[in-house]
Amino acid sequence: MPSTQEYADRLRQKCAGSPAGAAPLDLAGRLRRLLAEDSGPAAAYGARPISDGHRARKLRGHPKHCPVCRQAFGHYGHFGLARRRQACCPGCGSLERHRFLWLHLERALRLPRRRLSLLHVAPDAGLRERLSTQPRIRYTGIDLYRADAPRAMDITRLAFPDGAFDLVICSHVLEHVAEDRKALAEIARVLRPGGRAILLVPLDLRSPATIEQPEAATASQRLAAFGHPYHVRICGADYGERIARSGFAVRRVDSAAVLSPHRRRFHRINKTSLFDCRRI
Repeated sequence: MPSTQEYADRLRQKCAGSPAGAAPLDLAGRLRRLLAEDSGPAAAYGARPISDGHRARKLRGHPKHCPVCRQAFGHYGHFGLARRRQACCPGCGSLERHRFLWLHLERALRLPRRRLSLLHVAPDAGLRERLSTQPRIRYTGIDLYRADAPRAMDITRLAFPDGAFDLVICSHVLEHVAEDRKALAEIARVLRPGGRAILLVPLDLRSPATIEQPEAATASQRLAAFGHPYHVRICGADYGERIARSGFAVRRVDSAAVLSPHRRRFHRINKTSLFDCRRI
């Protein structure tokens, strides 16, 4: 297994050499142009992300530890359309949701010690590097847009046999998919009975029901309706019920419920949620 420094160096080299980059894709710096051109997600998510705030620099400040790349930094970069402060790890580009996801994988699924087959949908580079290098994990990554994805594939038409995987990870993808029920059915199909799906969406618990507006067809209309140019819905408090109808026993896990305030500060994790779903 590579050392922490070797892991970080390899990840930064990939970031520098990859057409799609390794840091998370932050649209904030290019939002005005994307809206003016009504650019589709293929143009946005297939492009090289901006690198501001993603350089691996140990700036002064109270140390914050990233569980994904296992490094400590005094300062994290801004991220998102609202330019969230202290969001992006300078070492691996992980965001708050990625760090919470990794801690959940360690605690609830005993990764990376377990031996299993894993499907990672639209993998971010930090988690992909960490998971794909584990000798006990048979890793498969897919993405519809990014050039550096191991395989190009549509989540609503997965080219895998029934029951092919023990675990599926799908983070912040379903809010982009118009036919998300079809995508959920495909995730259920490729999981073995009893297999797990860890699903994350930007969840708005203030909205009791999921909001969809099919008439919002352009990037600017979707930004106005959903707060993001490429989202097709606001996932409300009932979204877990939608997942369950695809054949899952669903448990919502909230970071504030399972992590102490001190640990959330230490790892820079905001109040976020994930769905831990077991295939029935």
